Amino acid sequence: MEIKQIRNATIRVLYAGKTFLIDPWLAEKGQMGCFLDIPGNPFHVPDTAKEGIPMPMCALPEPAEEILKGVDYYIVTHIHPDHVDMAPDGTVGRMLDKTVPVLVQNETDGKVFRESGFEQVLVLGETAYACGDVSITRTPALHGVIEPCGECSCTVRKQATENKR
Repeated sequence: MEIKQIRNATIRVLYAGKTFLIDPWLAEKGQMGCFLDIPGNPFHVPDTAKEGIPMPMCALPEPAEEILKGVDYYIVTHIHPDHVDMAPDGTVGRMLDKTVPVLVQNETDGKVFRESGFEQVLVLGETAYACGDVSITRTPALHGVIEPCGECSCTVRKQATENKR
């Protein structure tokens, strides 16, 4: 297994011959403004000093084209502006290849990806989804310290070849 943290929650994982890009937030440094720019402050930033920090805070360690090269699956744990690129019109994943399958946590997130032009949107359910010799299982989690923001996690594990779907 090879794991490479890109930044924040964006991680590239090579496992059992498959390349997964988890939470593909590829916007350029400062491109998304800051928390103060989000109408209504929906994320309830408790520290006013942090409200003005530009998002993303850091540049990508390499060009987005290199990060995206050879990706077999995208996994988006949840739709938040620091987990996937979000446009003002509500679409997501502008820089992503819309033909690469994207695994999402629920039908609500799935609808956003379909409306953003993704051709293969796979909603993780109660059973594991097989990606070759790897299975992906959604694991419920809470995200947020002030106000929980919902389910947001999944795990990857090797699967026996005879159990493939």
